[in-house]
Amino acid sequence: MNDKLNFHFRRCALPLLMAGVALPAAAHNNNAYVANQVDNTVSVINTATNAVSATIPVGATPVAVAVSPSGANVYVANASDNTVSVIDAATNIVKAVVPVVDTPVAVAVSPNGANLYVANANVSTVSVINTATNAVVASVPVGGVPFSIAVSPNGARAYTVNTGDSTVSVIDTKANKVIATIPMEGSPVGVAAGPLGARVYVANIGSNNVSVIDTSSNKVAGTIPAGVGADGVTTSPIGFPVYVSNFQDNTVSVVDPLSKKLIATVPVGSSPGSLAVSENSGRVYVVNTNSNTVSVINPFTNKVIATVAVGSLPAAVATQPQ
Repeated sequence: MNDKLNFHFRRCALPLLMAGVALPAAAHNNNAYVANQVDNTVSVINTATNAVSATIPVGATPVAVAVSPSGANVYVANASDNTVSVIDAATNIVKAVVPVVDTPVAVAVSPNGANLYVANANVSTVSVINTATNAVVASVPVGGVPFSIAVSPNGARAYTVNTGDSTVSVIDTKANKVIATIPMEGSPVGVAAGPLGARVYVANIGSNNVSVIDTSSNKVAGTIPAGVGADGVTTSPIGFPVYVSNFQDNTVSVVDPLSKKLIATVPVGSSPGSLAVSENSGRVYVVNTNSNTVSVINPFTNKVIATVAVGSLPAAVATQPQ
């Protein structure tokens, strides 16, 4: 592991390497789900009240979370016991535990809900889980230390950010194989696919910016500015603006992806990382790893309107779909 990678993982003193078919009946309950590494729990935030409504025990060292497009299932990557917990969103009960391989640290669901993609950091692979059977159906070798993952809006591609060798692997999800490898800069850690599929955004913690990938060419088309320690990245449901969490300066950058200009800088809690946007309200939920809180940002004022206490060392947040 190189020095830059070591720097990023100092956020927690744990054994961590750190969206065409009909969907099932929806379970929309307007929640946000937060994975808490030390507690081995998921905090359920009611986004209408910005209060924790439930705490769900999961596996050891949960570090990533994703919600199915139907809203029915919540998937949690447990890095220390090499499993994925499947939570029934209607009951807040773990209904299945899926074994994967070494150190799962990121999860993403296909837009039709049929497949879950799990990045396994220590073996540099992606496990593909059939969500109907909760069984691993494929394993895809990717770049070194895949740390985050995103799926294109049409489901045809998955993108892994490989922090160990500063690349992005582009996976053909039909063939389950890598079709391109894109060089990055400055220790890439976070990734988000734009809602139209034309752009993928990669947060570079070492260079304090976000690389913009043109998905038609699989090349970096430019960069956009961020703060110190750019960590997590996401977009609004319409793709504008782009939000970037800055781990070292405790802020979120709000950026215009077209002009590549900074719109606002929002102070949040200590060591912000993962972030997610509510499709219902547009509010931005930001995990503050060293504050044990989640900041809620109003997208119209770019100000924090609530701070929610969650579990110990929160690592990731995901919101219910619309």
